[in-house]
Amino acid sequence: MTKPFIGLALGGGGARGAAHIGVLQELHDADIQIGTIAGTSAGSIIGAMYAASDDPYWVEDHFRKFMKSSAFAGLRSRKMMDDRNPDSVLDQIAKKVKDHYVVMMGLNRESIMKRGPLIDVINFLIPVKTFEELKIPMKVLATDIQSCEDIIHESGNLINALVQSSSIPGFVEPSGDESELIVDGAVSMPIPVPVLQGNCELIIAVDISRYHLGFLKEPNMIEIMKRADMVTSLRLKSELSEKADFVIKPDTLGVHWSDFHQFDQLLKNGRSAARQSIDSLKRLIDKKDSILYKLKQWFD
Repeated sequence: MTKPFIGLALGGGGARGAAHIGVLQELHDADIQIGTIAGTSAGSIIGAMYAASDDPYWVEDHFRKFMKSSAFAGLRSRKMMDDRNPDSVLDQIAKKVKDHYVVMMGLNRESIMKRGPLIDVINFLIPVKTFEELKIPMKVLATDIQSCEDIIHESGNLINALVQSSSIPGFVEPSGDESELIVDGAVSMPIPVPVLQGNCELIIAVDISRYHLGFLKEPNMIEIMKRADMVTSLRLKSELSEKADFVIKPDTLGVHWSDFHQFDQLLKNGRSAARQSIDSLKRLIDKKDSILYKLKQWFD
C-alpha cells in the first residue's frame, strides 16, 4: 500500500480546537488533500469529525449545533477548572472558595465528572462509530499514566478512543481496569507529530497551545502548580512541533480550554494563520513531491 503523502497532526486545547476547524477550511479551499490524521484530545475530536465527513464546513456547522445542544449544556455545568485571574473582590473570594473545594474534593475523588457526559458529547459530534467508517485514516492518542506509555488507537471503537483521548486528568474520570489509568493524550504527546513519522511524506502540525498565559497576581499554591505544569507542557509542545515539516500556529487568544465563547474569533484566527501559510506550504509540497527530491532522499 502506498503511504499517504500529507499527514496532519492536530494538537489538544479544548475550546481552542475551533482554530483547527478554520485551518481545515483553508487547507480544503486550497485543495490540499490530507491523507492521514493524528489527533490528541480536542485535535482528535475535530480530526475525527473531518475524517468522517471530509467536509470542514460540515464540521463547523455541526459543532455550532453542538454548542446549542443539551450535551454541551451538561458539559458546561461541570466547568470548575477555570484558571483565569479575576480582579473584583467578590471574584477573588469566590476563587478562593472554589480552590479550597477542589483541593478537598481531590482528596476523595479521582475526577470532577464521570465519563458519561463526555461520551454524550462525542456521540453527538461524531457521525460514525468505528475507525473503519472514516473517509480519512486516523490515529487517536491517549496516555496510560500507570505505565507512562502512549496508547495509539487506529481501529475498532472510535468513540471509546476519543473519550480516552479527551479525558482531561482530574476533570474526567480515567478509563481502564485496575492496571490502567487512561487519560488525555495531551499528557504525553500534546501534538502527535511522532505518530505520523514514517507513515507519510510530509507532516503538517497545527499547534493551538495557549501561549498567552497572563500575569499571576498574588498566586496561591494551586495557581503556581498549574502554571508550572503549563510551562512544562509548552516546552514539550514546542519540541514536538519542530519535528513536523510545517507548522501552523493560530493565535488562540490565551483562551482557557473550557471557554467556548470565543469560537468565532478562534475559527477566524485558524483560517487567517493557515491562509498566511498556504503559499509556503504549497512550495514545500511541490518540492517534496518532485521526482528529483525523491531520488535525492532515496540515495541519501
